Amino acid sequence: MPAGAPLGDDAFRAVYEFLSLESDCLGVGDLTAWYALLAPQIRYRVMAPAFMDAARPRHYGRGTPYFDEDTHSLGIRVRQLSTPSFTIAENPRTIARHFVTNIRAARTDDGIEALSNVLVLRVRSTEPEPALVSARRVDLLVETPCGLRLASRLAQLDQVSVRQPNLSFFI
Repeated sequence: MPAGAPLGDDAFRAVYEFLSLESDCLGVGDLTAWYALLAPQIRYRVMAPAFMDAARPRHYGRGTPYFDEDTHSLGIRVRQLSTPSFTIAENPRTIARHFVTNIRAARTDDGIEALSNVLVLRVRSTEPEPALVSARRVDLLVETPCGLRLASRLAQLDQVSVRQPNLSFFI
């Protein structure tokens, strides 16, 4: 459960609409519009779990993260993935659908903490089978004059190793 004060219906609806808009931007490949939904102080991390043994729960943060990005590095990644001549990994472009569910949110001193589960279905014309990636996301959303913006994301993958030819999409 997120720590903080529960949200009212209108605030929760705004969180839901924001996460839906973000998913739509990623799904149609409009990375420029997705990047506009990020706060300037964005920190975007994607971590794989480490399973120790049955007596200890899985732990995130051991080893190198798949992503540990800020506004500058995400801007470079968005420009690269949005320009077919700049990338082999996304030429032809991947189709990725983000299914976001189990959303819970609370107001904190820093903004709105939103927890969710996400399932990404990835289809590539060069691969015979679609691929799935699932994760738990811990987001910090901040209120701005332009609406909610994503200030921080920690995506905790459910798989220890991602069975993908590359990780050229956002979770």
